[in-house]
Amino acid sequence: MTLIPSKDITAKVSSVLGREVKSYGKQFLFDGCDQTCWNSDEGTPQWVMVQFAKPVPVTKFEIQFQGGFAAKSICLQRTSTDSGVTKLETIKTYYPEDVNSIQSFHIPDTPLLTDNLKFLFPEGTDMFGRMIVYKLNLYQDL
Repeated sequence: MTLIPSKDITAKVSSVLGREVKSYGKQFLFDGCDQTCWNSDEGTPQWVMVQFAKPVPVTKFEIQFQGGFAAKSICLQRTSTDSGVTKLETIKTYYPEDVNSIQSFHIPDTPLLTDNLKFLFPEGTDMFGRMIVYKLNLYQDL
C-alpha cells in the first residue's frame, strides 16, 4: 500500500473560511505539513472532492481533523457514468472521533478502482458547521 502522490490529485472543496484561500485553501490537505490546514466556512454540508490523474486502486484514507471542528460522519462517494448518465454512488459512511489525531479508514471491497472520490461531511461537531482538516492521505494498492 502506497500513498497516492499529491501531484496526481486535483481537489475541490465546498468552501474556504472567509475566502482566505492562501491561508486555508484546499492545497493544504495534501502538503504533508502539520502547521497548515483546509478550513471551511460556516454551513453544512461541507465536502472535499478529489480527482485522480487516472483510475487508481484506492484501499484506504487517513484524515486528521482539529478537535472541535471534526465531521460527525464522512459519507464516501464517487461519481460514475453509465450510458451517458452521471450517478453519485455512496461507498460507505464512516464515523470519525472528534480528536486531533490521524484516523485511518479502510475502503470496503478494496481495491476500489476509481478516478474520483467525494468526502461528504453532512454535519460537524462545531455548532456553525466549520471543518478543519490538517491531512487527507489517500492510499493505493500497487
